[in-house]
Amino acid sequence: MNSDDLMLLSARINEEQGTVEATVESSICLFVYAYCGLELKVHLIDDKDDYNCKVSSELLKIINYEFFTKKMQHQELYLTFPAIQADNGKTLIAGISSVLRWAIKSQLAKYPDHYTKALLGFRGGCLVACAENSLWTKFCELQLPSSVSEMASAINKNAENVISIPESLVLLEAHFNRPVRTHNILKRKLDIVKCVKHAKSNETSSNIMNSVPPVPASDVGFTIYDSNKLPLETKNISETLQNLVITEKSHDFYLNHIYLEGIDLTLTDMITFPCVYYLLKNLPAECMQHLQNIEKWYQRMCSNAFVKKAVEASGFSLEVPNCDNKSGDTYEIIVPVVDKESLYKRDHANRKMRCKHKNPTEIITFLQNASIYPQYGRSYCDKLEWENLPPDLHPLAGGLPEKRIDRKCQQIESMVTAALFLAKAGQTIVEFCAGGGHIGLLIAYFLPSCKVILIENKESSLVRAKERAESLNLQNVFFLPCNMDYFKGSFDLGVSLHACGFATDQVIQQCISRGASFVCCPCCYGGIHNTNSLSYPLSKKFCCTSLSYQKYHLLTHCADRTEVNTPTAEQGEICMGLIDTDRVFLAQEYGYEATLTTLQPKSCSTKHNLIIGKSPNY
Repeated sequence: MNSDDLMLLSARINEEQGTVEATVESSICLFVYAYCGLELKVHLIDDKDDYNCKVSSELLKIINYEFFTKKMQHQELYLTFPAIQADNGKTLIAGISSVLRWAIKSQLAKYPDHYTKALLGFRGGCLVACAENSLWTKFCELQLPSSVSEMASAINKNAENVISIPESLVLLEAHFNRPVRTHNILKRKLDIVKCVKHAKSNETSSNIMNSVPPVPASDVGFTIYDSNKLPLETKNISETLQNLVITEKSHDFYLNHIYLEGIDLTLTDMITFPCVYYLLKNLPAECMQHLQNIEKWYQRMCSNAFVKKAVEASGFSLEVPNCDNKSGDTYEIIVPVVDKESLYKRDHANRKMRCKHKNPTEIITFLQNASIYPQYGRSYCDKLEWENLPPDLHPLAGGLPEKRIDRKCQQIESMVTAALFLAKAGQTIVEFCAGGGHIGLLIAYFLPSCKVILIENKESSLVRAKERAESLNLQNVFFLPCNMDYFKGSFDLGVSLHACGFATDQVIQQCISRGASFVCCPCCYGGIHNTNSLSYPLSKKFCCTSLSYQKYHLLTHCADRTEVNTPTAEQGEICMGLIDTDRVFLAQEYGYEATLTTLQPKSCSTKHNLIIGKSPNY
């Protein structure tokens, strides 16, 4: 951790009330800061008109902070807060999970045996995946904070005594009733059984069970079921366990949720706790009969000495909070119906349709009758003289296997030369889904007057890119290890090579919203589906044909049938072209000079389509 590294939060100090007013995301970071005893410098930046959360200003006594009334010098960070500015401003991180993971790992770099290491979970993987790929990250970063904001608005509007419990709380309550699913679960089961059989003291139990608190195993540790799948009531647990054969998929022995992800306190719990506090404090006590698991979890969290310290510093309640009912009114409690397994299973809306063996010929003909078919334009791709470039710019330096090198070089030089055709000196260029930064580093090398930003949500990939940039002494490259949704800056050109599924459309959406040109080579067409911000088909021209989402979805899956020398390869090529034609039409509707072309040579990848959009601003 560099002494100049900063955590940037949206907040202001209310000296009259003795509070720090903050966004829910920033208040979460302050709470975790107190729990971890971080030494990171904090900038509190008053960049909002209104804040929906408060923490005690006593918390500031343990924080190294500065307060700014406006964004001021932070205007050029391009990110939503909370954020991290590290490496003398070269690395910028956004998103609650990424920010807190970075802060904890920085703490561990200085104090390797620090107690906060457990928060990162098994092999340090807690909340490492982005919200699009992880239900837990989506729940912690998006759903819970949104619930807090929505409740704050609803309280001011609710004139009747009707209370609807937030859906996120109902979902969380149901989650606690599900058996634990975790890494190395068989080992954890056997450890607990060993603990119950041979425990001689609470201390022994605690050591064997690692982070499991010394509470009755029959209460929170596990549940034994009889042959009718009913919980077994027995006082002699040890004797019952002697007769059990426990395997990874045992149906008569399940671990119970002590914490959100199982039997270990993780970052997921720490992010969730402030949200639950803010939600419960605005609900009447009558709601708790529907949230008994959450009540137990809240009490268990507060029994942890480090959590208790953070709770007190933040001005939260050690008792389960509820709103005061001074008038003695009675409430009608509405409990939403939720998918009770959705925190362990994929979102039903995003599950792939059954498309195997289905033929898209009818859809292709339908679109052709509407005068819609792929039209490929001129290629802007050229070759690079790799032998004259620094070795660290070659894909081999990025850890790529040798058998993929030739084709990867062809893909990269097609992307880079097309980008150089559009780029101008002094511009800001963003490589989205950058991976190891193969394209962005080359652009930065060829255009030293341009600022190049690499955005990638996989931490390890950008670490390699950063090492290569340092060895090349590229001073114009900046690194954003976060989801592209958190990037809010202006730029002139966006590029992406093989951004999976709808990620390509997110890139194009980002570019169009900023008036930036783009060079995109799509991939994984079968991963395309509707999202909160994207609805397919994209273009008005496609929508006017009345092509249904289901048929469009079939087209996307057939677009992945492009393997060489297969009966469906030609058909897959047409489907791929149609999906990308929809993307071209969308850009043209915004005044872009958009062209569908291919990487050169096409054989460098089965996903070789290239969409080039020249902004009307240039």
